[in-house]
Amino acid sequence: MKRKGRFDELLIKSVDESLKDTFGEIAADIIYKHLERNHSLKQEEIPKKLEIFLEGLEKFFSSGAIVVEGLVLEKLCSNLGLEYPGEERYSFKEYIIRLKNTC
Repeated sequence: MKRKGRFDELLIKSVDESLKDTFGEIAADIIYKHLERNHSLKQEEIPKKLEIFLEGLEKFFSSGAIVVEGLVLEKLCSNLGLEYPGEERYSFKEYIIRLKNTC
């Protein structure tokens, strides 16, 4: 069980780093506020509510959400010490599930 908690922490960290590295601190805060205000999703709830997180990204970024998802997956793989395959064989949620099960 401890491993799963560590994975969730790394996922939250990876989302945060991806947003801040790509858009800057202020924009990342705006994105988090959007998720909380419009989707009742707090940052620490992202691992448990992936569907809501993805829905919020799509509402905020429209078709650009898939790019953000890729950035998060790349950062997560890096934080896990894994190589990001970069293939689009799986959805974001499927990748997360597969990564969580391998850790």
